[in-house]
Amino acid sequence: MIIAITGANGFVGSNLCKHFLAKGYEVKALIRKTASTASLPASAKVFLLNYDDKQHMGEILKDCDVLVHNAGKTKARTHYEMLKANCGITEDIVSVLNTLQKPLHFIYISSQAVAGPVTGNNPLSEENPPNPLSSYGKSKLAAETVIQAKCRTPWTIVRPCSVYGCGDRDFLSLFKMVKSGLAVQIGKQDKLLNMIHVSELAEFLELCVVNPQAKGQIFAASDGKIYTQREVVLTIAKVLNKKPLRIVIPLWLAKQVFYTGHLIELVSKRAVVLNREKMKEILADGWLSSPQKAQALLNWNPEANLTKHLKETAECYQKLGWL
Repeated sequence: MIIAITGANGFVGSNLCKHFLAKGYEVKALIRKTASTASLPASAKVFLLNYDDKQHMGEILKDCDVLVHNAGKTKARTHYEMLKANCGITEDIVSVLNTLQKPLHFIYISSQAVAGPVTGNNPLSEENPPNPLSSYGKSKLAAETVIQAKCRTPWTIVRPCSVYGCGDRDFLSLFKMVKSGLAVQIGKQDKLLNMIHVSELAEFLELCVVNPQAKGQIFAASDGKIYTQREVVLTIAKVLNKKPLRIVIPLWLAKQVFYTGHLIELVSKRAVVLNREKMKEILADGWLSSPQKAQALLNWNPEANLTKHLKETAECYQKLGWL
């Protein structure tokens, strides 16, 4: 079976390549010509992809059995940039897939941001109406809508929660903070969230590849557990052998930081992580999705082990010289 993966050079994409290669699949790693191949395994077949050249894209995909569309942006300076990266490219891919003589299985990696936050501790199901707060979530929802409305080849949409693991730079800042001896929390409320290690996400996607019941479905992807923010931080402290000082940042002060980030974006004309859009997601009450649908249709039942996976992540950061 041939599996093509867009955004194969990134954190999630490179780990997906490694997983599927290890399981005996033939992998086509699709990257832009400016992307680095440093994180890609040597056995992956690398293809430079120009999303504007639909004929070339069709040539690359014509013999594939599965396309995992992982490429996209998590931050952008404007909503238009975000929409173009996450929805526009998806629409271009769908138009190519619809012309292929050999239909392939299109698996789109969306986001929990599409479902939106929860109030209290009641996880959302895939049947709940989408409620994205940010441009990122809205752009992912727009891409999902395109797939459902226009894609004539079998498709599956996967909405992962927070993904962590070797090579991830988003959680790296949290590890660095804890290593420095600090445990910063925004507001007094200890919020609830889901987590999924990148190896677990790869296993989830493989279930979507091999199980025909995945076709035409939307799945929330998590390790099936509910965590608190403080639990995650304390577990990181445990694996780093640290006892950090807990600091609670008032909401009004946190908002000033996010608004400052927005001003930096306006002046520098470049996207920053802590901006007004990210503020909407970070300050939300909690992010929980129910694993029941994946459990029922895919037999998804991972042995969640946060301590083990965070320890592996820390060791990876240290080996890379990042921590």
